[in-house]
Amino acid sequence: MLPNKKIAIVYDRVNTHYGGAEKVLLALQQLYPQADLFTSVYRPKKAPWAKNFRVYTSFLQKVPLAKYFHRYFVMLMPLAFESLNLRDYQIVISVTSAEAKGVITRNDQLHFSYLLTPPRYLYHYQENYWKKDKILKLPIINYFSKKILNYLKKWDHLAIMRPDVIVPISQSVSRRIHQYYHLDHYPVIYPPVDLDKFQKLISKADKNNYQVNPYYLLVSRLVPYKNIDLAIRACVKLDKQLIIVGDGSDFRQLKKLSQKLLLAKYPKTANFKQILFLKEVSDQQLSQLYGHAQALLMPGIDDFGIVALEANLHGLPVIIHQHSGASELLVDGQHALFLNYPEIMKEEDSEQYLTELCNKIELLEKTNFDLEILPKNAIKYDTSHFLRRFNRQLETAYKRKFNEQ
Repeated sequence: MLPNKKIAIVYDRVNTHYGGAEKVLLALQQLYPQADLFTSVYRPKKAPWAKNFRVYTSFLQKVPLAKYFHRYFVMLMPLAFESLNLRDYQIVISVTSAEAKGVITRNDQLHFSYLLTPPRYLYHYQENYWKKDKILKLPIINYFSKKILNYLKKWDHLAIMRPDVIVPISQSVSRRIHQYYHLDHYPVIYPPVDLDKFQKLISKADKNNYQVNPYYLLVSRLVPYKNIDLAIRACVKLDKQLIIVGDGSDFRQLKKLSQKLLLAKYPKTANFKQILFLKEVSDQQLSQLYGHAQALLMPGIDDFGIVALEANLHGLPVIIHQHSGASELLVDGQHALFLNYPEIMKEEDSEQYLTELCNKIELLEKTNFDLEILPKNAIKYDTSHFLRRFNRQLETAYKRKFNEQ
């Protein structure tokens, strides 16, 4: 540990529900309970997970609508993070997939950046953002948006040079760091699975009194790059029930899609509960959903995907893209079945991607997974393991920078 060091944690924005990145922040709070949390915007009602942090925001918090629609204030994000006052801290930890790595620190401070991914909207997912955002398609907005993105990409290349240490969350993200920034970094630290919490919940579960029809499960933020529409199409096509846990910008659009597909297939007898949306569930409910599903579906390409390990912990196999970070910890055919369509999906090949996912679902139902091997794999990546590795790398970085023994 680093005694008597004042620590600031910087995160891109605290205005969404509990997801993988937020689980990392809560784990870090266990390690550094006195750390303060800095961010661009904060919505306490949308992000109740942050209630135990002391949260400090940028000037954007006071800009009307910014905390609700931060995507449309992206040009101001660099200034928002550069304006954060971190002078009282010896150590700054940025947890970021966007702009938080661009905070200004001094030479007598250590900036340790846990990189979730280079910004998707600037690099590997930029084209998809253009296609799926109707506002960005408007000619004038499209023109100025491209100018803004060019500026943001230049700033991002400046910002990535500011951390003293960069630690990626997966080998997949490591490859992106080399591809987009041509930089070296510290060894990968995989995010944690909350072993203690789920083991307690599993032990409490009464499987004999929990009768359900077979279903597939999807636990995710409802955002474009997760390819949730693909899971919906596959389950409707194969007449499988799908339970979707999560919220996000695509919630209404995905719900409309599921209803449209079901009505087209069953004009008079459509059962909209075949694709069931649950915005929020308790930890106990989530544990039960994991425990009784046939498989977890992850059709998008996740920077990591902690839910894959949570599923394995419950004895649940996963259908996951081979380029997702969590796939690095899984064995195809043993813990999961891997999807292998391209990282950048083309609209004209959508039927091909749908066919592959359908084939994997059908293959999974014929595959006998060893229910003892699945949880053993997840246990290796519990929170205590993550915290030990994180603190060890942070201590090493601090000693190297300041020549301490």
